[in-house]
Amino acid sequence: MYMRLSTFTFRVFVLSIFTILIGFSTPFQLHAEGATAFPIAASGNTKGEAEPTPKKAQKLMQKAKDALLAKEVEKAQRYLEKAVKVYPAFTEARVKQAEIYTDQKDYDKAIAIYSKIFKDKPIPLNEFVIHYKIGDIEFLREDYGKAIANYEKSVAVKVPERWKKVKEKVERKLADSRFIEKAMADPVPFDPIRLDDALNTRHDEYLPMLTADEEDIYFTRRIGQTHKANEDFYSSNKDTSSNWLQAISLGSPINTAQNEGAICISPDGRYLFFAAKDRSDSEGGFDIYYCVKTGSKWRGPFNLGEPVNTIYWDSQPSISANGRELYFASRRKGGKGSIDIWMSTLKGNAWTTPVNLGENINTPGKEQTPFIHPDGQTLYFSSDGHTGMGDADLYLSRRDEEGKWGKPQNLGYPINTKGNENGLIVSASGERAYFSSFNDTMGLDLYYFDLPKVVQPVHVTYVKGKVTDSATGKPLQATIELTDLETGKVIHRILSDEINGSFLVTLPVGKNYMYNVSAEEYLFYSDNFALKAPENEEPYLIDIGLMPIGEYVVEKAKDKSKEKRDIGIGETVVLKNVFFATNSFELSSTSYPELNKLIELLQDHGDLVIEISGHTDDRGDANYNLKLSTDRARSVYDYLLDKGISSMRLRYKGYGETQPIADNETEAGRAENRRTAFTIVEKTTPIAVPDRK
Repeated sequence: MYMRLSTFTFRVFVLSIFTILIGFSTPFQLHAEGATAFPIAASGNTKGEAEPTPKKAQKLMQKAKDALLAKEVEKAQRYLEKAVKVYPAFTEARVKQAEIYTDQKDYDKAIAIYSKIFKDKPIPLNEFVIHYKIGDIEFLREDYGKAIANYEKSVAVKVPERWKKVKEKVERKLADSRFIEKAMADPVPFDPIRLDDALNTRHDEYLPMLTADEEDIYFTRRIGQTHKANEDFYSSNKDTSSNWLQAISLGSPINTAQNEGAICISPDGRYLFFAAKDRSDSEGGFDIYYCVKTGSKWRGPFNLGEPVNTIYWDSQPSISANGRELYFASRRKGGKGSIDIWMSTLKGNAWTTPVNLGENINTPGKEQTPFIHPDGQTLYFSSDGHTGMGDADLYLSRRDEEGKWGKPQNLGYPINTKGNENGLIVSASGERAYFSSFNDTMGLDLYYFDLPKVVQPVHVTYVKGKVTDSATGKPLQATIELTDLETGKVIHRILSDEINGSFLVTLPVGKNYMYNVSAEEYLFYSDNFALKAPENEEPYLIDIGLMPIGEYVVEKAKDKSKEKRDIGIGETVVLKNVFFATNSFELSSTSYPELNKLIELLQDHGDLVIEISGHTDDRGDANYNLKLSTDRARSVYDYLLDKGISSMRLRYKGYGETQPIADNETEAGRAENRRTAFTIVEKTTPIAVPDRK
């Protein structure tokens, strides 16, 4: 799970793409990693035939190989020089010289040798391979213009089918070089800031995760550098001055003596998912576990089990804001490459068989560290298989309305470098990214930076607060539903914390939402958030008191006498999500989700008799306003009748402009006054309710 990350500086990586194999009296073979072998033709006689390699040259070549195994590079070069003097047409020895010069960054000498090989025998085979090799050298010394020119010459050569995979590698290098040249000429803004010492230490800290309100941070800390090093999870939260407090271990049983890997936290901070290895309940390798927070304590961890976990490596989880989609990286069978990104959906109480995110996301390479943003449609991840800066880069993909993931977009230079970038997350607002970076003095530490607008997700705000019993002030566990007013689809459905009543629900901008809070034996609370074209995207902080329905007994503290109270009769609930067009009493379809909640309430409480009331502001003629408000109340009455609610339980009345609840001098006040509400006017049968104390 541990990854060395570099973002501030380029790391020069030198990969030996080809390995030399020799046929005793035939042209030697070069192998591209994972590809079919192909030869560089050796210089031959005047008829183009390969000549046998003299035994003395062969012995010198073997001594050079032995010296290289012993890491005696200078001695190996001396043997190779002698071998070439003995047999100037000894192409294998000359290529080995060039590779050593490349490793030593003596690029001019390496290119001179490759050029001499091609000059001696300028056949298509050598043209393809030599330009590839020279292109790699120019790539290493960051002369991307020359690298592009050589790669273009290489891919222009027609090669046999058996070299197809090798040619694909050259094409990939060409695409990378073109991308790098363009990206470096047009860098994106990037000014990373190291988080303070309350979080970062002399140990390695990486893979951060944040709650939507950015008040809590979780991350992995690796203590030690040897094979005995241990990965554990730590967390911190902000004080009243918005400073991070000293990070503390999550402790047992989440942390163990074994390694805990990647961690993620749900945007509301209630669910924790992480990867762990070698636990007693493991399916094999790394498995994904989860915990649930109640009050201040975590319950769990619980192994997700099959089909999410397998005998293979399953790790790096990321949970969607609605809690119904789990993204993770896995080496399981059936993927596109060695590591792919998969997604499982929560159906009822069970996770479905994970599906591969497909070829737009996954490649024959490695796709890792997925992060699904709270907007539900932007996925950030790492890949070494897409066009990029040369190693693993950071990308984003956006999901369309049909659920298909779009072509990945590279986050750009210098966010991405020639090093290995991994493990980026983005705040709910979309404005700030958090990641880990390596430096020689501090190791891996946590950083953040302002994310360029072009790679920002949809802005997400949130509603945060707690639910209480309005009569007693005690915290309540209530159901909170967020519904897309346009489609009527429930976007989120969560429970407030049963201990403290707290909740947090994310709100992606660009939509209008109905917000409903309900609990058994309580009147529901509703609100709406107009975020389709928002003037304000700031978070909503709301404490909600739900009014109990029914009769109950309160014991007085002084004399312990009991007082009987009937809560509910006379209580009014404003239906904030019932809408009409201006000067119309025709119900908008966006009203149906709210009215259906009212129907559920009436079905659950068969004793309630309600009056539906209509109200207007004071603009216009009073008589007209009275009639309009009456017609609107009647429209709601008719809707409830059509849905099976008895007329014996319903009344309606229009009040026009006579009962304002806000100042009619302002537009905001007038909007509050234009409302539809219901009031409990009668209970046909008393309900026995347990005493509340």
